[in-house]
Amino acid sequence: MGRRNEHTHEQQREMALAAAELLIVKEGLAGMSMRKVAKAIGYTVGNLYLLFSNQDDLLASINERTGDALHAFLQDAADGLDDPRARLRAMSRAYIDFALRNPHRFRLLFEHQLPPEMRPRASTDARLKRLFDLVEQNLAPLLSGARPAALRAAAAAVWSSVHGVCVLAVSNKVKWSGLGDLRELSDGVVDILLNGLVAAEKSRRTAKA
Repeated sequence: MGRRNEHTHEQQREMALAAAELLIVKEGLAGMSMRKVAKAIGYTVGNLYLLFSNQDDLLASINERTGDALHAFLQDAADGLDDPRARLRAMSRAYIDFALRNPHRFRLLFEHQLPPEMRPRASTDARLKRLFDLVEQNLAPLLSGARPAALRAAAAAVWSSVHGVCVLAVSNKVKWSGLGDLRELSDGVVDILLNGLVAAEKSRRTAKA
């Protein structure tokens, strides 16, 4: 394994992130430690702390990579679909699929909290906002004329509902449903929400007229 004089700072950082991600994928957060990461890349723990201020800093960086991967996964799922309802259904399916393929990374992305002494990372929040924006952007054509605040609330309702299915699926708490394929459940959740939101917006416009 290479030593520190054979890799740049950025190369070492990338090596550490890749090694930490692999540990999390295989063993979950409980199986990841700075010592294990350092050993995996052939550097000392002290050198690792020159790359990241602490383990929480390393985990936050992993979450940013996961956020980017999830965003790309959702975009790929909706690529080529023109109908916003079809795009939302495709992205919802992809969201659940990503969570089931990457349960430890998915949990870390939404459950990891920085300690109080560390400042919130705007770059991490930006990743999560991009995911929310995908929902809002595709919901907007279906709720044309909706006030911005109402559109954001509707997007939050859709995302939160699909996310709830993900959490149940990842924790294997949806087996009681008897559904072997969660795509049917995902489609049902999205359709029910969209039908209700579209009907409510239509009723609002009618009443206003």
